[in-house]
Amino acid sequence: MPTMPHLKIMGDFTSYDDFLADLSKRSAQNHGAVRGAAIERYRGAPDTGRNVASQQHVLTMCASFPARYEGRLGHHNSVSWVKAPGALSLVPAGMAPVWRARTDFELIACAIDVSLVNEVQTELDRQPEGELRFRNKFEDTAALQLMRLLFADSADGYPADRLYTDHLIHALAYRFLVTGRGSDPQSTVKQVSPLPRHILGRVIERMRNLGSELSLQVLARESGYSRVHFVRMFRAATGYTPHNYLLKLRLDRVRELLAIPALSLTDIALECGFSSHSHLSRVFRQVLGATPSEYRRSL
Repeated sequence: MPTMPHLKIMGDFTSYDDFLADLSKRSAQNHGAVRGAAIERYRGAPDTGRNVASQQHVLTMCASFPARYEGRLGHHNSVSWVKAPGALSLVPAGMAPVWRARTDFELIACAIDVSLVNEVQTELDRQPEGELRFRNKFEDTAALQLMRLLFADSADGYPADRLYTDHLIHALAYRFLVTGRGSDPQSTVKQVSPLPRHILGRVIERMRNLGSELSLQVLARESGYSRVHFVRMFRAATGYTPHNYLLKLRLDRVRELLAIPALSLTDIALECGFSSHSHLSRVFRQVLGATPSEYRRSL
């Protein structure tokens, strides 16, 4: 499980409500590699709290150390609770649980665009039943891992390709749906067939243009299926998520180009769709266990 990277603490806001308002605004914007979510770390002091509803859905994770809170959650009377690191809270748009911190606290907060969650819901085979509801101090391994990966990508300035970021956000929106409604995730999933061979070939050919900016939506449109169905059918056909398959294509091409001594590592990185030499080196080592320079010397 990845460690939490360092990120600037959000100290420019006079309140946690202001912080969430800014985060919600950014989640609705389509800028750079990010569409549909915004994620940041917030550190607060005793008496910091929340009073105002957010326009977007919010998922928070206790980041570094236990913290104590008290407040009114829903229709309950005032209560107190302690959050341990990794504990999640889910607040649907328009809801405003009122709370105050009684100790220092540190949260990773992710605002998820309402329209994106609605899009994901319409693409499911079976609609989760019931209304989205507030949940406090719960555990969900998949949502926790997705938040950590998305936060790490954000903290590094989104060096990975857009397809990777899209995949994380899309998967997190799905987890928000099923946990917010208390659904059994498997009840929304039918047995899927692989992508038809001619469609799979067309999608992979699109992926082979390694320097192009690919998104989950672009590839799903190429296949003729919704994003939810495309991801599942692609995985059934290849054994990979779209992002991991694209990464495989890129690294295969990197290894081919490393055999040409005249090409610099920077040129190879840019030609194969990596943001920089350092980005290539980090990914290459994570996947193949050696740096590109070490691999080249072994040829």
